[in-house]
Amino acid sequence: MKLLNKYKKLIIATGISLFLVAFLVIKNNTFIKNLVSIRLSNTLEEATSEPVIAQFSFHPENENKLFSKFYHYRLKLSKSEGITFDQSKINQWKNDTVPLMITVETWGTNAISSYKNNPMTDLVNGYFDDVIKQLCNNLIKDRPHIYFRFNPEVEVPYKLYPWQGYVYEYIKAFEYFAKLCKTYAPQSQIVWGPSGYPGVLEYYPGDAVVDVASIVLKSNSEINLNAYPNDYSTTYDLQRRLHRLRFLDKPIFVFGSKQTPSNLLDNQLVTEISNTIENERHVIYASDNFKRPNPINKNNLEQKLKIGLYDPKNLLNDEKIISVEHLFADFSNLNDGSFQKKFNMVIARNHDVIVTFEPFPQPEKGTDLEVLQHITAGKYDEEINSFYNIILNTKRNVYLRYAHEMEIPITRYPWQSQDPIVYIKSFRYFMTFKAELPATLKRVWGPAGDRGSIEWYPGNDVVDMISIAIYGLPDKNITDPNKQESFKTIFNRKYRRIRFIDKPLFITEFGVKGPEAYQSKWLEAAAKVLKENPQIIGVNYFNMSDTPKAWGNIKPPDWSISKETLHLFYNTLNSD
Repeated sequence: MKLLNKYKKLIIATGISLFLVAFLVIKNNTFIKNLVSIRLSNTLEEATSEPVIAQFSFHPENENKLFSKFYHYRLKLSKSEGITFDQSKINQWKNDTVPLMITVETWGTNAISSYKNNPMTDLVNGYFDDVIKQLCNNLIKDRPHIYFRFNPEVEVPYKLYPWQGYVYEYIKAFEYFAKLCKTYAPQSQIVWGPSGYPGVLEYYPGDAVVDVASIVLKSNSEINLNAYPNDYSTTYDLQRRLHRLRFLDKPIFVFGSKQTPSNLLDNQLVTEISNTIENERHVIYASDNFKRPNPINKNNLEQKLKIGLYDPKNLLNDEKIISVEHLFADFSNLNDGSFQKKFNMVIARNHDVIVTFEPFPQPEKGTDLEVLQHITAGKYDEEINSFYNIILNTKRNVYLRYAHEMEIPITRYPWQSQDPIVYIKSFRYFMTFKAELPATLKRVWGPAGDRGSIEWYPGNDVVDMISIAIYGLPDKNITDPNKQESFKTIFNRKYRRIRFIDKPLFITEFGVKGPEAYQSKWLEAAAKVLKENPQIIGVNYFNMSDTPKAWGNIKPPDWSISKETLHLFYNTLNSD
């Protein structure tokens, strides 16, 4: 009997322990808390914790202002018919002229199925048509100043909501939702409601279906993320989120959240942001941003794809199929003469040159995390002048790339993780250093193609072409070469991130590691992608291992290929 009681006590104690552990996990995990607390019943509820507090715009005719009053309700769609609501609340805004925001969210029939499946598919298949019709015809009717916001914070890489992380599915659902709302409530304005997180424009549904954009300050989805700084001042955080939407001429509403006090924004802050936009309107926030790119005409591009190498060991540079070589320049190898020596050797081989200028500070000046500002201030004018004198002393094409991969949120290079406005001004200063440039010098803007790269775009007038980097390894901790991504997968993802810019593309860095048979297969598939995309005018293979110091204790990947693999790649490119 004592033994039985002992087991009972043990079972009870174990049960209590498990309960406490579960409680703590739920308490400290936003996703699980959300999953447990979800109420799925087509209920129209006040969203008091997410007020609509301000409006900004990059279009000069739109007003930047605080909202004194703005109703905000949320409707979680889970059933195919019926809406539950508090009539007394509805009566408050039904015939009011105060703006009304209704955030509509797509959920499954229960919380688990919502995350397991994609409820936006139900929307596109017409499952929620009657609910939206009821909302518009019975509740909204002809009420003015009505805004419909669909599935917010979609771009944040945290699964707080079931629609997050989808791109094409989200855009398709947004288009369907917008059409429904305009059919039943034609006076309504459709709000694209991201958080304003890096990479936001990847999820933009298009000008034709968006009337208003919005952002969220310290959104619920970003609480547990460490990848993006959460200690920015309110002014800088708001400015960066707005800056990410500078290619839109729409009004941009600002939402608060549970993490923001009600008095977070004031007229002084609105004036400060407005002045920043106005001061930079001639370039960074120019109306040129609102123009959408036309399809690139292949007849206007160079007919023959340039094949190049970064080959510092000079293993394959003398192959006849090579027409361009890649060199890296900085203040040190400029001053000691080694860059000019290498440059002259490339020209002697009758090759064009990609020159990536890396603005590392001079060694005697130590670490300089403000090197971009110092370049713009003229502190390196003498060195930059010497650099131009070298690269302009040839009739060969020179593809000049400056301060590359600036958008990656690390500090491998001192110009990374900087304020986009600081970077843009430095890029423009460097690329306009000489008043007149020959047609043989092509100015290249060179992001890696990571999330949010378009934030750093310096302007059409100082960019002749864009470059991106495509390496098979999506993560440096992956050691199995078979787990590398295909060229096509990487290219499609990165190209989408720069789709607002109408410029030719030069892939100035790409490579794949692994056995020769694997490299050959990967490069054959890459060649087929290159043939299908006329905007790509050149590719440059990285024929060596990467810099060891960038990989810590992990052996750096070796991208080197054989002469046979290089020729296989070339022959595939030129096959019918």
